[in-house]
Amino acid sequence: MSAAERVYAPVAAPRRPALRSVPPRASRAPRAPFVVLVLLVLGIGLIGLLVLNTALQQGAFELGELQSTTDELRDRQTDLADRVAARSAPDALADQATRMGMVPAEEAPTFLELPGSSSADAGGAD
Repeated sequence: MSAAERVYAPVAAPRRPALRSVPPRASRAPRAPFVVLVLLVLGIGLIGLLVLNTALQQGAFELGELQSTTDELRDRQTDLADRVAARSAPDALADQATRMGMVPAEEAPTFLELPGSSSADAGGAD
């Protein structure tokens, strides 16, 4: 055989083993534990949401009560401030002083000047 014949000579294909079917697996993983796990996770999630919703509703009720208490206290504070302002008015103070027996001064107040002091010293000017 020449070199050209060897190069162009047909090459036998490698022999492949014969194919055969594989029998199905005899054991499969049971589905019951997975189903129980999924149901357990869903149940815990639903219970958690119920507890969270209940806590939020309770907080909303408490907030409403606190807001109504705040409104009542704000109204009371406004009422008391109005009463203090009314009693602090000059005419109200004069009426109260008259009821207590005080009388207005008949003459203007006089200031005493002590010996050795001057009006400039009394003002604190140097």
